[in-house]
Amino acid sequence: MLPPIRAYAGRRQAWVKHYFLGNYIESLTFKVSSWADDFVYVDGFSGPWQAGEEEYQDTSFGIALAALRKVKHEWKRIRGRDVRMTALLVEKSARAFNRLQQVKELFPDIRIETYKGEFTSLVPTLIKAIPANAFTFVLIDPKGFAIDMDAVAPLISRPRTEVLFNFMFDFINRFALHDDADVVAGLEKLMPGTGWRQRLGHVAKTVTGDELPQGRKAVLVECFSEALRRIGGYPHVLETPVYYPLRDRTFYSLVYATRAAAGVEVFRDCQVATLKQQDDRRAEAKVAAQAQRSGQDEMFVDAPRLAARPSDAILASAEAASRSMMIDLLGQQPAGMKFKDLRLQVLEREIIRKQRVGELAAELRKSGLIDFPDWESRRRVPQDDSLALAAR
Repeated sequence: MLPPIRAYAGRRQAWVKHYFLGNYIESLTFKVSSWADDFVYVDGFSGPWQAGEEEYQDTSFGIALAALRKVKHEWKRIRGRDVRMTALLVEKSARAFNRLQQVKELFPDIRIETYKGEFTSLVPTLIKAIPANAFTFVLIDPKGFAIDMDAVAPLISRPRTEVLFNFMFDFINRFALHDDADVVAGLEKLMPGTGWRQRLGHVAKTVTGDELPQGRKAVLVECFSEALRRIGGYPHVLETPVYYPLRDRTFYSLVYATRAAAGVEVFRDCQVATLKQQDDRRAEAKVAAQAQRSGQDEMFVDAPRLAARPSDAILASAEAASRSMMIDLLGQQPAGMKFKDLRLQVLEREIIRKQRVGELAAELRKSGLIDFPDWESRRRVPQDDSLALAAR
């Protein structure tokens, strides 16, 4: 459970990141632990940097460890399964590394190994510490962008591995067209072989006004996603933005890579919930700032509750696009598609929950826009292996 938002004074965006991380790791670990005997969490930049809570509840590794402990105990309770949970924590700062040693005493039920040094140089050591058949979740959350993706390739390309990368968009965006040779070289290591500089230059020439920031973001996130997809061998790479608390601008992007449809489904579930929570936290921050300026707190106390969430419009747009996509995709496949394959293509492109895709498909069938020949009347949504066809 996350600490209250007041524990994140001056870093509300970290609360949003931790909300997503906690929900995702718990959901992922519970699913994976139904069949995997070993689950390994790798944190390449552990800290703690600004930890102020007991059991480091306001740090990424503290949240992950709490999730691992909860899932471990739950599987032991319901099935008698003893899933081995391991955390490999890396930190280069001597002071932060010393504090990290306290964590082992707080989580005696989890095997915790700590490593002092640069994450990329420790990749071979980390690989040796991971059991051969373990499922591994790797969190890469650097302060900047000095990450050599080719150096981490042996770790993130392992079978049964997923990655969540904190792509520091705003920081990278400030330097992306810098002429400094070291900066260019650093960004090339982060997004190797993607032509990111040329693509940014094209956007600068063809996009103007309010669309330029979004155009630059799209290029940078797309280039990094391409690099992650190629280097790690991931068919599915998705992104969710984390905004500044008081500005309508992306601070950083959480970029996620998986090889499994189930991973995409869990990501979208957690993303939708996180976007709504982010809207509420940002509304609270704006109200607090406005109240502080005016000295009239009571005037704004209900504003977060009454204000429309920006994510409502995003999700409504995603639903409309999902409807159109299903009709279009089936129109291109005369023989039809299994519904699970159709759903996955929608989930890859749109911010929508798995369950909602099924509901939309049922609505389209009822409207005569698509067809399911083997539809059973008692079902509310299509089965995974149901054949979906374009309306005839």
